[in-house]
Amino acid sequence: MIFTCKTTNLNKAIQTVQRAISSKPSTPIFSGIHLIADNNILEIQAMDLNMAIACSIDAEIQEKGEIVVSAKHFSELMRKLPGENVTIVKNKEEKTINVQSDKSDFQLLLMNEDDYPKFPEFNADKQIVLEDEKIKELIKKTIFACSTDEARPLFTGILVELQDGKITFVGTNTHRLSIKTMEQESSEAMSMIIPSRVLSEIARNLTSELPQEVKLSLLNNQIMVQIDKVVIVSRLIEGKFPDYRRVIPPAFNIKTLFNVKELAGAVERVALFSSDGDYSIIKVSVGNNEIVVSSSSPDVGKGREVIECQTQGETINVAFNSKYIIDILKNLTDEQATMELNTSLSPVCIKPITESNYIYIVTPVRVVF
Repeated sequence: MIFTCKTTNLNKAIQTVQRAISSKPSTPIFSGIHLIADNNILEIQAMDLNMAIACSIDAEIQEKGEIVVSAKHFSELMRKLPGENVTIVKNKEEKTINVQSDKSDFQLLLMNEDDYPKFPEFNADKQIVLEDEKIKELIKKTIFACSTDEARPLFTGILVELQDGKITFVGTNTHRLSIKTMEQESSEAMSMIIPSRVLSEIARNLTSELPQEVKLSLLNNQIMVQIDKVVIVSRLIEGKFPDYRRVIPPAFNIKTLFNVKELAGAVERVALFSSDGDYSIIKVSVGNNEIVVSSSSPDVGKGREVIECQTQGETINVAFNSKYIIDILKNLTDEQATMELNTSLSPVCIKPITESNYIYIVTPVRVVF
């Protein structure tokens, strides 16, 4: 195998695919990157048991062939090459490749390409095509609410539902729930749980200034995502997602209107005075025309901040994990939003004024005021 290509193109493709490689590969061959050169196209692949990513780039192929090379060493070398172009020559007898760029010449050991699994392919029985801006918005507004606890895999993904001319993304870690709905025509109703890792890769690859289509193809428990010259294949998360609609109270007795940036700033500053760790608690006292955010810690001190609001209903005291409040406020584009409550311990709803198809439910924590 002999080929020449742009160094930046190869480097970018390697950075894209190697995110499929686990930090602890299930077998040594999965620590490698697979390169296939043919018909002036270089395909770069990486995979593990749960996800595979491939990316194609243009290359001048003098001799077709394939190699598997250590992702760690190959990617580091590609990032630091001096020349605009790189030429790679396979030395079959020595089981090495020569990497030549400008005045540099390196030799890397190869892995056995016969041990590398074939990249997964399938003929889908269902397909969805989404505009890039639409899927970016759906991902951004929900993925932060997912769990990162691999012991509960069901909640490490996003529930995606298509029905009645709409697509809905739902993310939850059982303590908070983020729901975003947009219009989307579909010939049939669908429901699936896509791993958040896959959705992160989709968002990461939507960088073109030109409009792009994202094609989602489904077959049994697998999903294939196509974005231009990038293909991502993954297993879907299996299991029955809880009925998230039951968590949303049908009505609220208290509703307060507030400025998003003001509350976000207050929560971030006051949270500095809460206890360290993952559960930084803040107290929120909702009055008729002001919200008081407070927190204290014997090791740090006390913090208190007041912002203006307009409240309908009784005054109420409620406490939250500050991260859960900051996360939603950072994802709101409206200047104003509402917080709707019933009691100090019942689910609270936060939603923007103009974005009626986006709601966030968060469970308060029990504290003494």
